[in-house]
Amino acid sequence: MKMIREYPDIEFVETDTEIIESNMIALYEEMVNKELQVQGKRQTYKVYPGSPERLFIAWCAAIIVQQRVLINETAKKNVPRYAKGEYLDSLAELFKDIERLPATPAVAKFRFYISAAQNQSVIIPKGTRITFDGEITFETVEALEIKAGETYGEVNGECQTAGTVGNNLAPGQVKEIVDVYDYYLKAENVTKTDGGAEQEEDDSYYERMRESMESFSTAGPINGYIYHTKSVSTAIADVAATSPEAGVVDIRVLLQDGEQPTQAFLEKVEAALNASDVRPLTDVVTVSMPEEVPFEIDLTYYINRNSQASTSITDKEARAAVETYIKWQTGKMGRDINPSYLTQLVMKAGVKRLEVRKPVFQTVEGTQVARINRDTMTVLNGGVEDE
Repeated sequence: MKMIREYPDIEFVETDTEIIESNMIALYEEMVNKELQVQGKRQTYKVYPGSPERLFIAWCAAIIVQQRVLINETAKKNVPRYAKGEYLDSLAELFKDIERLPATPAVAKFRFYISAAQNQSVIIPKGTRITFDGEITFETVEALEIKAGETYGEVNGECQTAGTVGNNLAPGQVKEIVDVYDYYLKAENVTKTDGGAEQEEDDSYYERMRESMESFSTAGPINGYIYHTKSVSTAIADVAATSPEAGVVDIRVLLQDGEQPTQAFLEKVEAALNASDVRPLTDVVTVSMPEEVPFEIDLTYYINRNSQASTSITDKEARAAVETYIKWQTGKMGRDINPSYLTQLVMKAGVKRLEVRKPVFQTVEGTQVARINRDTMTVLNGGVEDE
């Protein structure tokens, strides 16, 4: 799930129209009365509602409020937690070597076949293209050597178009060769395509800014590994880093919407973490997907007969609430399976009452992630009841 930055609103200057107008009236009355005293006059001057002075002050106050709002917004753009867009980009120089992550392409492992085994190696060049539909096209990221006596080899490939467009193609779907190679027979992806992501959004960019401070250390801190892992791709939603034994670092990666990464994506992360300017010499880094903890949903909800919302609308919103819960429950590692939150969401959708038979509360470890079993999921509308 996408993270959302929520902070208390702050003001650097007052923007309440009544307060500003009141202060201006008091100041104007004070100035006029001082002038009257200088002139030896004893009457007390007051600004009355509807008077020309009061209307002029109200007009000036409105302009001042508009300017103060702009001052507040400008000041916030200089504070990283409130800044957005290009203003947040400009504040990155306050942190360590960090830039907004660009859109990244989907990746997968591809298998290239030749028509018959040869008595010498067959080289398939880096950049060999293979397409799904003529629009979504992948290319190999390195040259592939099919050794003498063998009929196929495997190599990683990435989509030529960055972003999510190349994601979720099943094994065998990307199989139309664009660049025919020597002894070509066929080629196809052998893993699902994944890892493609759009440009990094402000919320995750700001969180990485804060985490970047951990990378100043050269001793391999846990948060430093988390920062470097998230910096590989915006497709990464959550990272768990542990050290099961001295000198060993175990990295678990979860993608957006609770998706598990493919082996090709994990290899991309592992290569980034093993760079000479990232990994301390004494660390052994392993990268893998989190262990899955399966859970089921079995519930029945009942709708109030006299509800202001129609039965069909409440039914739709209750089922949407279940999907919201699944997305929340499976979107982060170490999140305990919590039926209480499921109850909260469904009741908020407007049902009268709810019977939750499954799931039951279950602890999920930091390197594990909950995984819904949709084949056995049961969400029933028990009908309407009187209040």
